[in-house]
This record gives sequence, structure tokens and C-alpha cells, in this order.
Amino acid sequence: MTNLNRICKLLEGRGYTITKEGIPLRPDGREIVGSTTNGYRKFSFRDKKHKSYAVKFHKFQAYFKYGDKTFEEGIVTRHLDGNPANNHWDNIVIGTQSDNMMDIPEDRRILNASNPQHNHQDVIDDHKKGLTYKELMEKYDISSKGTISFIVKKSIASVA
Repeated sequence: MTNLNRICKLLEGRGYTITKEGIPLRPDGREIVGSTTNGYRKFSFRDKKHKSYAVKFHKFQAYFKYGDKTFEEGIVTRHLDGNPANNHWDNIVIGTQSDNMMDIPEDRRILNASNPQHNHQDVIDDHKKGLTYKELMEKYDISSKGTISFIVKKSIASVA
């Protein structure tokens, strides 16, 4: 069982839920406002040992919709409309990463592939200055650690 799976089960057991509109609720019915990172809504939760966990709204919605299937190996939570802030029941599905990429309209996939939204040299320079992958992801609004790794390793390979 993954950590997030365990946390979702714990939250559900304590009476936390999420509306069809994608709004998480406390056991007393009050809305959890949360915060946004890279377009994704999330909220924090502390367990009895006071350890804090971040729970993304879309993952919580997927758990309520699909149960434990949400956390199977190779499964990702998808936003059908490509909007990470839209956590409505009808917009959240599970599938493979390939399915997830195909959710992006073809013209946008082609544009993203041929015209990156960030300057690779800036990413490389900041990495050389000591910024971590996480810091680079936040600074350049890149949601994949793999993308940062590709940019950095590509620059190392081109020097060798």
C-alpha cells in the first residue's frame, strides 16, 4: 500500500470526503481551501504523530471514484480537459501515462514538443548554481522531474 493510499483511507475513515465538484470537506462539512502548486490544488493533513502530508484534490477525488485501483502500479490520475484545477467527478479518470499524454490536444502536444516553454540554458545554469530539481521544477513551472533530468543530463552529454 502506498503512503498516499494509506492517507486517503485514513482521511475517509475519519469522515473526510470530496464533493462531485471536487471540493474536499472536513468531517464537520466545512470546505478545505488548500493551496495551488503548478496548477494542482492540494491540502495538507497531519497524522497522530504530527507528520504532515500533502494530498492533491484530484488524487483524493480519484480515490473516492475508483478506490484502491487509483494506486496500482502504472496508473495515473488524469484530467480529461487538461485543466489541473478542474477536479470535478466527471473530469477525473485513471489510466496510463500514455493515456494522460493523449488527453492533451494534438496541436498543443506538437507545440510543446517543438517549442519548449522554458529556456534550457537557464535551467542548466540554475542547476549549476546549486538549485535542486524540486526548486527548478517550481521556478520553471515544469511538473516532471524527468524533464529536468533530461535537460540537465542532455547538457552534460553534449559537453562530454
